[in-house]
Order: sequence, then C-alpha cells, then structure tokens
Amino acid sequence: MNDEYEPDSPIISVDTPSLTGTPTILTGTEAAPTVQGASGNYNFITGPDGQNYAVMQEPFVWKKFFIGLGIPLFLMILPIILMSIAEGMDPWDYADYETEELYVPLVNDTAYAIPYAIDAERGLEYCHIPSNPEYVNYVCYASENSMIMYTFTERTVSLISGNGTSYYANFSIETNQEIEWCDIHITERDSWAYCEYHRAPSSHLHIIKETWDDDYRSDEVGQWNGTSEIIEYDDGVDHGSQIQMSIHVREEVGNWTEDEGVLYFDSGVDHGATIRIEVQTLDISSREEAENKQDTVDVLFGISWIMCLGAPLVSIVMIVYGFAVSGGKAMGIGGSVALASYPIIGFFGCLAIISAGGW
Repeated sequence: MNDEYEPDSPIISVDTPSLTGTPTILTGTEAAPTVQGASGNYNFITGPDGQNYAVMQEPFVWKKFFIGLGIPLFLMILPIILMSIAEGMDPWDYADYETEELYVPLVNDTAYAIPYAIDAERGLEYCHIPSNPEYVNYVCYASENSMIMYTFTERTVSLISGNGTSYYANFSIETNQEIEWCDIHITERDSWAYCEYHRAPSSHLHIIKETWDDDYRSDEVGQWNGTSEIIEYDDGVDHGSQIQMSIHVREEVGNWTEDEGVLYFDSGVDHGATIRIEVQTLDISSREEAENKQDTVDVLFGISWIMCLGAPLVSIVMIVYGFAVSGGKAMGIGGSVALASYPIIGFFGCLAIISAGGW
C-alpha cells in the first residue's frame, strides 16, 4: 500500500480538568450543601423538587411575646382591682339610718293603736315585730310610706279520692287572708307538686307538678279559686285514698299609712298593755346618694365580669393569630402563657375579693 493512501493520524487533545466549588466530606449519607454565611439561624427543608433548601429561622421577638401575654393578663388583673374597689364602696354603710321602738298601747280587747308620723325628709325603710311570749310569728313589710303586718299559719288539708285519679277537698280563706305557698305530699319518685297563687282579679291558685324521670316536664294538675272553694287535683296517678296538702296562709293583722298617720295592730291575741314594734327610717337625700353609688358599684361589677369572661377568649385569639401569621410565634407563646395563668389568677383573685369584702 502506498503512503499516499494512508489515513491521517488522529490528533488527540486532552484538557486537564479543574476542580471548582466547595469540597464536601462524604459521610455515607446525603451531604447537605453549605450555605455561604449560614449559621444556627437556618433550618434545612426538602422542597417539592426533592432538593434541600435553607430557610432562615423565625427570630423570637420579645415585644410580640409581651403583647400576647400582657393584653390578656391586663383583662384578668384589672377586674380584680375593680371588684376590690367596688367591695370597699358599700354605699349603704354611711347612709343616715334612724331606728326607734314604738310601744303600741292596748286600746280595745286585742286591738293596739298609736299615732305615728315620720319626718317629711325621711322615708320608712324597715319594720320588725320582735318575738313575743305567745310564740306568735309576725312579719312586717315596709315601703317608703306604709307598713303591713302579717301572721303566718300552716293548715293541713286532706284531699279525698274521687273518680279514678281525681282528688278533692273543701278549702276557704277569710277576706284578710292570702295563700303564701302550699306543698302536696306525694311519694312519687322524681316529682314534686307546688302552688302558684294569684290575687287578681280574684283569689285562685294553680297546682303545678314537676317531674324528672327520663325528661323534665311541668304540668298543671290542679286548681282552686275563692269562688268554688274546692281544691281539685289529678296528676293521673293513684295515690291511695287521700293526699295530704299543707297550705301556708298569711293574715293581715296590722297596718300603717303615712296619710292616715295611725299604726293599728290586732291579731286576736292579747299581748298585754303594749306591743313593741321596731321602725327604721332613712333620710331621703341619703337614700338617693346611696342608690347613685350603688349604680356605680353595679357598673364596676358588670365591667369586671365582662373582662373576666373576655380574657380567655382574647388569649385564644392571640394564640391562633400568633401561630398562624408569619413572624407571630412569640405572640402565640405569650397568649398560651396567659391562658395557662387564667385559673391561677382567678383563684387568688377570688381570695383577695373575699378578704376585701370581709366574707
């Protein structure tokens, strides 16, 4: 073969490779790339593409922590302060009260009477008939310009069985008497019967039965009125031949009005030469001042209760907002601490209020 037919010799060029980048130490696991300038403030996460990324850690901002902690704590502590102030503002402590004892003389048989008047600048506040040797229980109700005195007696009535589960009894009261309350003595489990008495337009009562078996229910099972003077009772249950019923009746035995100016008392009982009645009056301007202060106290208590109930809700809002918003983690932690402190602050706050109120 001639030389002119020989192929050209290949020319081989070898480039020397150069190493670039940052050396990595192989440890048998996937190496994490080094971030220039990285420190302990980064977290490494795996992205959707499978690559590792460095994410800067959220800095803990103390200002946000104290906001999350401070606002709920303020709503917890301020009500305790307000309640303590309200407890020390009892408006009736310094009211202008005057108490006097009236020895009402016997005027006829068992009737007692005496002229009585109060100053135009004072109002009637309270009246009381002390215990007496005859062991008769009297109660006196006072308004600004009147008094009414009652005696209470308990009357037992037997309701006799009629047709089926119906029961009846005759019962009447005098014109100066009123029914205070009554009690039906039934032995049925998880039930109770009581009376609702109404004075207008005429004397009448409704007998209500409440039952707590599987479900609570309230039913009218009887009645009485001053016209028929018959007690009717039927709850659909056979209680035997009769049911015992206790009726507490109050009877007016005395009264006084500012217009008439005479205190009159007659219970049908001889209490001797006199009967003692205690009367308390209050200066009208002093009462108005005390009522205004009482309104302020009520407002303070109302604000305190609203703030007490709102404090844990605000804490929860701080927690949700703090952990949901970027950069708000410190606020969420502060809200969590405040919420955890709520029972402790509430407990010691109650003790402080009780001590301040002298309970």
